[in-house]
Formats: sequence, C-alpha cells, structure tokens
Amino acid sequence: MNTLVRLGRKIACLSIFLCVPVSVSAADIFKADGHFAAKEYELAKEEYLKGAQVGNPHAYYQLSAMYQQGLGVKKDALNALIYLSLAADYDLEKANTTLEGLLEPLDDATRQTIDRVLQEYKKNNGKAVIQQKFFPQVVAENLTEKFTFDDEPNIEPKFYVDDIDSEEYTSSKLPFLIVEHDIGPDGIIRNMFNIQKMGNTLDIIDEYKLFPTAIPIFKGEPMEFVHRAYMGAAIYSKFTMAYENEPMYANILRSVKDMKGSNELSKQYEYAMALQNFTWISQEEGEVEKRLLALSKQGHPGAMYEYGMKLYREQTDIEEALKWIGRSSAYGLTHAEYRLGRLFVTSPWVEYDEQKALFWLELAAEKDHAAAALKAAELKLITTNDTLKDVVGAVSLLEKIEDQQNTNPEYYYVLALSHKNRINRDYTQVIKNLKKAIFMGSSANWDVSEWQDLLSRLRQGNVTIVE
Repeated sequence: MNTLVRLGRKIACLSIFLCVPVSVSAADIFKADGHFAAKEYELAKEEYLKGAQVGNPHAYYQLSAMYQQGLGVKKDALNALIYLSLAADYDLEKANTTLEGLLEPLDDATRQTIDRVLQEYKKNNGKAVIQQKFFPQVVAENLTEKFTFDDEPNIEPKFYVDDIDSEEYTSSKLPFLIVEHDIGPDGIIRNMFNIQKMGNTLDIIDEYKLFPTAIPIFKGEPMEFVHRAYMGAAIYSKFTMAYENEPMYANILRSVKDMKGSNELSKQYEYAMALQNFTWISQEEGEVEKRLLALSKQGHPGAMYEYGMKLYREQTDIEEALKWIGRSSAYGLTHAEYRLGRLFVTSPWVEYDEQKALFWLELAAEKDHAAAALKAAELKLITTNDTLKDVVGAVSLLEKIEDQQNTNPEYYYVLALSHKNRINRDYTQVIKNLKKAIFMGSSANWDVSEWQDLLSRLRQGNVTIVE
C-alpha cells in the first residue's frame, strides 16, 4: 500500500499514461488463461492484451494482477490500477471489490490525484471509446418494433419428426438435438450449429433443412433472424422421455444432480443450460434467465452468449441482449464473434456497419468458423466501401472453406462473385458457379430469384465491371 501512496504523490506530474499498445487480432481468453495457469506469463500477457483491446474485463483484471505481482512484466502499480479500473467499469464483481480495497486506505488528496490520471486515460482509451469502435450502436427508433412470423410473435421451436412420412423414425429411441441457425428473409434455414446433441442426428438435420420456417417480418419487410430449434427427443415431456428412452432419462437426471450440487462455475453453467434445454426439469419461473445473468456477471462467456441470445430471440430486451453478445465476443467465443458480425449487417436494431462486421467475422474465420469466413468473403466482394473491398482476401477465405461449404448453395454464389471481380476474370467460372448455386438452392427450396436475375444480366452482357 505504501507503493500506492508514493505513486499518488508522484503521478500529478504525468500528463497521460499509455498502457502497452498491441495490434487488434483474434482474442482468445481461454488460451490466455491456459498460459497463465501454466505460468507462461509472457504468452498469457500477449493474449490478454489482445482481449484488452476489445474491452474484455477479465483480460483487464488479469493484466492488473500481473502488473501488481510482477508476473511476466515489471511491477507497475499505476498500470495495475489502470487495468483494474477498466475492469471495474464493466461491473466485474471481483474488480470492483479489489479496486475499492486498494483505494480505501488512501487519503482524499491522493485518491483524487489517482482518479484524475485514471479518468484521463479512460477518456482516450476506455469503455466508451471501445464501444464506439467495435460494438453495436443501437437504432433507437426500432427498439419498440418486433419481428413477427406469419403474423405470430414467435416461431414454433419444436420440429416433429413424426410429421415426416419415413420409416426411419419409427424407432422409439430418437436422438436428442437442439440447434441454432440463421433464417433467411425467405424463411430458409442456413448456417446451423449444434447446441446439444445425443445420438446420430444427421438424418433429422437433413429433413429439418427441407422445411422452411415462417418468414421473419420486421416493419412489413422480410429480414434475417436467428432461431433455436428442438427436435427428436428434445421435444419430449418428462413422462415421454422416461417411457421412450429410459437410459437417456436416467443419465440426464444423474448429470443434473451432479451439476446442481457443484460450486464450480462451469458446472453451474451446465446446470443452467440443462434447465433451458430440458424444460421438464423442475425449476422456478425465470430461473434460467436469473442463473445465466448471475453467471454472466461472474465472467462466464458461455452464459453471456446464452443470456444475450435468449433475450434477442425472444425480443424482450434488445439493448441488454446486444451488450452480452458483445461481451461474450470479447472473450474470443467463436460463435459469438460470428453472431455479432452478422448483426451489424442484418439486424434492424443495429446500425449497419460493414467495417465492424468484417472485424468480428474475420476473427471467427481465423478460428475456422466456415459460415463467418463465407459472410466475410461476400462482404469483401459486394461492399461499396473501397477501403473494405478485398478480392484477394475473399478468394483466400473461399479457398480455406471449400471442403466445408461444398454443399452450400451460397458458397457457389459467392465464388461466382469472386470470379467476376478477379483481375483475371473467367466468365466461364462465373456462369458455371452461379448456375450451380441456383440449381442447388432451388433443390433445397431456397428463393434464388436474385441469383437468377444476376445470371440473366450476365448472359445479356449488361453487368458493369468496376476496375
């Protein structure tokens, strides 16, 4: 504490203090924590600094601890205070407590001096600056508006395989599957990833993709939305689950009992997710939201994403939803980075911003998220912002995901665009890939009218190519 007192007496002569700068790239707080636990402090610092650049409160807190203790860095009380103060601005509970504990013994004059230095730094590098640079700006006039789906306020979350005329699903031992996916303006299911699954789910997924959802409508216009669907054994009630698949039912109960009794943050998160995914488990009204919010405030990135997405899907508090989706992205959670990137160019509640979209999509693409890479490639090709247009970068992304996306009609559409915009244009490849996109999309019940219009213009020679 004497160090802080001496520091407070000396820093009045400082005009500004700058923390160590670092170029913004893919933050991975999980990797950073691994390095820290292994006492690889230099590597941990490198990853935490990346997280600090996008406002990650855990990264701030860890950097503060490293500067306080001299772990991988030279001890520096002022740097420690700055990082701790930045973490406290995000309401990280342990940061608020630690900061107050450090400052409480100081006299008023010393605290005021330290506070001036902290505020000066935050004016140029703090939460408000980072929010403006990387995160969503809300379209306030749209916050009172909501999506409807065929005039209904919500989409039916359950997909009944019993409705499908197929002998494949006569078995009582159905697999368990919960998925999250984008819904296009045409109601088509795209970019699906698993939330939870048990058993072989490929057949159910293939069938599910063939059934368009209700079209998302916002202020009279079809727009993209995000959905979570339950299928197979995930739609069962408690009694149906016990009757149809007793081993799965017993396994779930054992796991839930273990999670509920644990004090580990990860187990508490798994329990909250179990309550959300297995709605037949005994729970109080609103308990899922309460648990996810509490875990979010304790710094669990998965809970941040789940809480934010629940608010977004249910359209209950969009501003709060965007805040927590952004927080989880700052931890380097790949599917959160993807979701945040898409929101900048698809959400009516978020100011359209291709630069921010590309930032987050490319971070997710660096971690092999194929849908993020595809969307990033498309933006690089269709943008009217010359500083963002990047044909070479788009082609590189498309090459990286070729094997993963070769059954996706949208991939061939974007590939066609890339051939149209390359220096060495090959119209044979443009037409070939566009026709393939149209054929595959039509076979999957997609609305491909825009692609067909483009093909028609190409064949007539009326497309303008910009050098």
